[in-house]
Amino acid sequence: MPVVDETNAPYVRMMYKMRSEGASSPQIAKALNAQGVITPSDYTYQRLGKPNPYISNHLWNAAMVRDILQNPVYIGSVVSQKQTTVSYKNHKKYIKDSEDWIVFENAFEPIVDKELWDKVQEVNKSCSHGKVTKSGVILPLGGLMYCADCGAKLKNNTTFHTSKKRGDYKVVSYICNTYANHGKTVCSSHSILQRVIEGLVLEDIRARAKRVIEDEDGERKRYLAIKASERKQQSDDESRLLKQAESRLAELDTIISKTYEERMLGKLPEDLSAKMLEKYTAEQKELSEQADKLYKAREDVKQDSEDVEMFIQRLKKWSDVECLTRELCLDLIEFIVVYARPEEYGAPRNIDIYYKFISKPLADSRNLLLPQNSVEIHQQ
Repeated sequence: MPVVDETNAPYVRMMYKMRSEGASSPQIAKALNAQGVITPSDYTYQRLGKPNPYISNHLWNAAMVRDILQNPVYIGSVVSQKQTTVSYKNHKKYIKDSEDWIVFENAFEPIVDKELWDKVQEVNKSCSHGKVTKSGVILPLGGLMYCADCGAKLKNNTTFHTSKKRGDYKVVSYICNTYANHGKTVCSSHSILQRVIEGLVLEDIRARAKRVIEDEDGERKRYLAIKASERKQQSDDESRLLKQAESRLAELDTIISKTYEERMLGKLPEDLSAKMLEKYTAEQKELSEQADKLYKAREDVKQDSEDVEMFIQRLKKWSDVECLTRELCLDLIEFIVVYARPEEYGAPRNIDIYYKFISKPLADSRNLLLPQNSVEIHQQ
């Protein structure tokens, strides 16, 4: 059974705390190196009383940090069945998806608590992994914004200027990554100043938090109605499909039983009954898998009230915020869609903010407009 090493445990907790506040894996690795913290590989060989034959620079890197931030052992869980082979002929091993692992929780004393662990896993799943700028920081909204026209992410763009009145100064903005890489023939810049977008987001968060504090029950009902509206059509379709699947599965049970019976009584030739059974069992398996997914979707509907409650509690947590921070943005924002500037001067510009627990997360964060994301873009 693993025993907590109190000499190195504080560094593990530091890593989790930094990540929960929005620090990237490279930033955490840099902090560990600055403090002279021994790497996991060096630590293992040090305990064995042997020199480390694999690492020459003895420095932390982002991959080492990510491994620790995803390892359930730090919340006292034992994990098995993480690896498998390609086939019984090909013995090359690969890591299985985490949902296929067998996890034994609370097997021993944890180093980090479950709340901090969950927060870090949430940050890890964000559409923004936290790209560090040349000045060594992660901007609050970095990696969270998408272009409404091409679906690409908006990237940080810093320009330097000189004027008699202001002297040397810099302007920080965000522009469409497609435009930055391929020019205006492919997409427009969608340029927006950092101070402008951060001001708009902060204003929206403050307004929502204010409404929650003034009328929490009313806001709870409003958010539940939003969730219900989004799910209604999907829920109706899923209920219809589930009913059809259940009806057909009942029919198949009867048909398969009757086919076996007729086969045993010699009323059906062996080869014909085998083909029929193969066809019916394949359909039965496919429908059973479909029904399982629909049952799970029905359970997701019950999650709505818990999601709304969590969103309200987080809004209250940040009700007194004075400026955007990386932690705040990762706590509240799923993603943001930025539309092009209107041709008419002074016309309002559309910015859509999608919040965690209220909006559905992106299935694939590489591009907003991928079909699997199903994001409705408003036409201007």
